[in-house]
Amino acid sequence: MSLDPYQPCPCGSGNKIKFCCSKDIQTELDKVIRAVQGEQRASALEHVHKLIADKGARNALLAIKADVELALGRFDEADSTIDEFLAASPDNPVALSLSAIHACSQNDMESAIEDLQQAMEHLQGMLPPSVYSAIGVVAQTLLQAGDVLAARGHLLMQAGLAGDQDENPVRLLMRINMLREVPLLLKQDYMYAECPEGVEWAEEFEKAKKLALRGAWIAACELLDGLEERYPGQPAILRNIGILSGWVGQRDEAVVAWKKYASLPEVPLDDAVEASALAQLLDPEAEADEIDSMMVVYEVSDTEKLMEICLSDKRISNMPVDLSELSAEGEPPPKAAFWLLDRPIPESGVELTRDAIPIVLGEIYVFGKRTDRSARIEFSVLRDESFEGTKSALTAILGEFLNESPTEEVVSQVPLALAALTWRWRLPDDTPSTKRRELVAEQRAEVMLNRWPELRLNSLDGKTPREAAGDPKLKVATLAAILLLELGSEQNGSEFDFNELRKSLNLPTRDTIDPTGIDALRISIVKIPLLDVAKLSDEDLLMLYRRVVLKHASEAIRHLSKEVLHRSSLKEKVDKNETYDLLIRTAVNADDALAYVADAKKNASDAGESPARWLLAELSIRLSRADTAECQTLVQTIQSRYMQEPGVAQGLYEILVSYGIISPEGRPAGPRPVGTPPTASTAASTEAASPLWTPDAPVAASGSEKSKLWIPGMD
Repeated sequence: MSLDPYQPCPCGSGNKIKFCCSKDIQTELDKVIRAVQGEQRASALEHVHKLIADKGARNALLAIKADVELALGRFDEADSTIDEFLAASPDNPVALSLSAIHACSQNDMESAIEDLQQAMEHLQGMLPPSVYSAIGVVAQTLLQAGDVLAARGHLLMQAGLAGDQDENPVRLLMRINMLREVPLLLKQDYMYAECPEGVEWAEEFEKAKKLALRGAWIAACELLDGLEERYPGQPAILRNIGILSGWVGQRDEAVVAWKKYASLPEVPLDDAVEASALAQLLDPEAEADEIDSMMVVYEVSDTEKLMEICLSDKRISNMPVDLSELSAEGEPPPKAAFWLLDRPIPESGVELTRDAIPIVLGEIYVFGKRTDRSARIEFSVLRDESFEGTKSALTAILGEFLNESPTEEVVSQVPLALAALTWRWRLPDDTPSTKRRELVAEQRAEVMLNRWPELRLNSLDGKTPREAAGDPKLKVATLAAILLLELGSEQNGSEFDFNELRKSLNLPTRDTIDPTGIDALRISIVKIPLLDVAKLSDEDLLMLYRRVVLKHASEAIRHLSKEVLHRSSLKEKVDKNETYDLLIRTAVNADDALAYVADAKKNASDAGESPARWLLAELSIRLSRADTAECQTLVQTIQSRYMQEPGVAQGLYEILVSYGIISPEGRPAGPRPVGTPPTASTAASTEAASPLWTPDAPVAASGSEKSKLWIPGMD
């Protein structure tokens, strides 16, 4: 099909081909575009070079040339072409968008965002494909750089422009939303503030808002900044500056705007706290205090004898890891990996008390002798106040075989607050799950109520939370710091009532919210778990439910899902199986998860459906708890009754492989005992820079022990 002369010219002028720079080369242009569409880029580029030589450097030809050069990775050539294009047409949105894409290839995010913003500002009522592509490229580059807030802003813009023509931005947004490590405040879909009635600056405010809605965020911000100078302390102006600054990667400006917004007396306390929390999250200086994660390397005189001591000394515990996974690229793995403990492991954890639990001081990796290197151990440890004492503890046990002059290398930094709030235990292998949860709950309460309030935080002007809580100027910031702790804890499934912390500091608690009159589309996702769900209409409940599912907001999912299942009026509007699955996946502990499984099985039975999917879910949960007898029964039930159902055999296989019950080839295997999760948070990694692990997960037994779970065919 020939090129339509009435379609927009590739140059980005907004004019039709028939009336633009390429009107006399339409036939040749058609051949070039067909070659590009057929991914014959080298041929297309050669043709463009000839056309430029014959007809001159038309903007349409420069646009195609730069686009093809970028696609072929010829970035130096593309840079030159784009400069020529911009010199001829400085405000051309296509030239600017191509410049943004080129800047992304050089990881120059500031230039990329500035170029893209200029392109958005100079659009002439149409959206050239290169501008649309640039939005996505900038979004993905921002995401790779770790700026989730700005990346989501660009993806939301691209998704809005795409409609149903391109699902990629929505898919990427959903992938980001599903990441548990992304804080909820960064998943929030921030909506612009409306202009207050009767203000004299309404016309300029609305002009800025129109620019923002068309994606010209920097231009909108400049207008709002001018308004803020003339009319300081206006919540609507500051809120919109905060949103837009965050989306264009101007974190410092966003932090200032959100802090000012949070300090205004007319802003409701909950909104002020969320704004302050977002500012702390974005502020690189908020928690700048860090401690070094060290790698201390000792040469070893006798590896075999050192290994004998490591395997026999009660203060050293074998790490249950796959050693082959600990090797750096091109390097052999360690011969063994151990934890150094502050005391021997108690014989039993049945009656264990918190003060008797061994603490992991550091990680020991033993490497044998090589032709180019002596035998050595690498000791991974934090350089905190106990650093010298920890090294002394190591040499007291192994010093006979270690050189006296180890090398020390800083491999990373760990936030001081994170280190202070993380504990490293080595529980006896027989510690019951109920005892484990009891000990963890005690320790978490101790850490939150007594240790955290005494930390000096940059976000609180160097004061401790206990000191800042009594300072009226720091009250909101203190509540914000607590909110960040709470949100992180909720997403990780930790159980602690943060209102107890607020009460201990004489601060206002977060209490139930009456949903009467709320806008289910606009209410902060952070507030949703506080809503009195019984008072929600079916429509609002469903809207909120869908919002929190899309954001993977665990606490809100649990809060709303129970009400969704309770309402018979929603029977035909919600898939109960999906809701039970969400509850199981977001359960804060195994007991809750098993209770949801039991309800799901009953629902399946009442509906005349197979319970197989819930039996598989229960098996996974019970494997993590080392409920050996129940696991055995479940496997036999699944194999005898449900193996012919679609997906059941594959599901069972994947679970048994992930827990080390069988090998990927389907043979009996037992490198990891029942009770060790497939991604045990206690496992060591090649990154000794990450010595902190989640205390809730059970510590696995030695990897030499075979699984206690028997399944048919293992004889």
